[in-house]
Amino acid sequence: MLEVSNLNKFYGKNHAVNDLNFTVASGEILCLLGANGAGKTTTLNMLLGFIKPDSGSAILDGLDMYYQRSACREQMMYIPENVHLYPSFTAIENIAYLAELAKMRVSDGEIKDVLIRTGITENQLDRKVGSFSKGMRQKVAIAFALLKHAKLVLMDEPTSGLDPVATQEFIDVVNTIKERGTAVLIVTHDLLCAHQLSDHIGIMSQGQLKQFIKNEQLTLPDLTEHYFNQFSA
Repeated sequence: MLEVSNLNKFYGKNHAVNDLNFTVASGEILCLLGANGAGKTTTLNMLLGFIKPDSGSAILDGLDMYYQRSACREQMMYIPENVHLYPSFTAIENIAYLAELAKMRVSDGEIKDVLIRTGITENQLDRKVGSFSKGMRQKVAIAFALLKHAKLVLMDEPTSGLDPVATQEFIDVVNTIKERGTAVLIVTHDLLCAHQLSDHIGIMSQGQLKQFIKNEQLTLPDLTEHYFNQFSA
C-alpha cells in the first residue's frame, strides 16, 4: 500500500533522512521508533507533503505522493499528537462538517455507527467535544478515517499523555482500522505500545533506518535491547 524508496532530506550539511526504504502493506501496522533527531518527524512531514524530499519517492497504492498529491490526500488520514476538533460541536457534528469539506455524502446514522465502533458511547454522542479527553478525540478522528475508507493512516506520538487504560483502548481502536485493510504508520517513542500493536518495527537513528524487524519475532526485552543498542553503535 505504501512504498518508500531511497528517500533523502538535507538541512544544510545535516542529512536528516538518509536513503530511507520501507513498505507498509494493506492491513499492516508499522511503528517507527527513534530518539529525538532520528529523522522520524522529518519522514512523516515528507509523507504528509509538509516538506519536500531532496530525492527518492513515496508511492501510495500506485499514486506518487509528491506528484499526485491531491489524489493521495483523498486516500489518507493524518492523526496528530493532539487532535484538534471544533469544541462547541458534538462528535457527530464534527465528522459531518469534515465530511462536507471532503465532499463525502454520509448520513448521521453512518457517522453514529463508526463512532460507536471506535468506542464513543451513546451518552457521549451528544456531548460537546470540548469536554473530551485526548483519547476520546483520537477516537473521533479514527472514526472519520473509517468513514473515509482511508487506505493509509499516519499517526504522530498517539499515546503521549494517555494513561494505561486509554492506551489499551487506543490499541483496540487502531486494530479496528487495521482489520479494514488500512495501512497504518505510527511515529512513536512508546516501546510498549509499539510491541503490543505493530506488525513491523523500524528503528531510526541519525536519519537512517537501522533495523526493520518483524514484531512477532520479538519479546519486549528484545525490542528494548535493539532500541538502546542504536545509541551505543
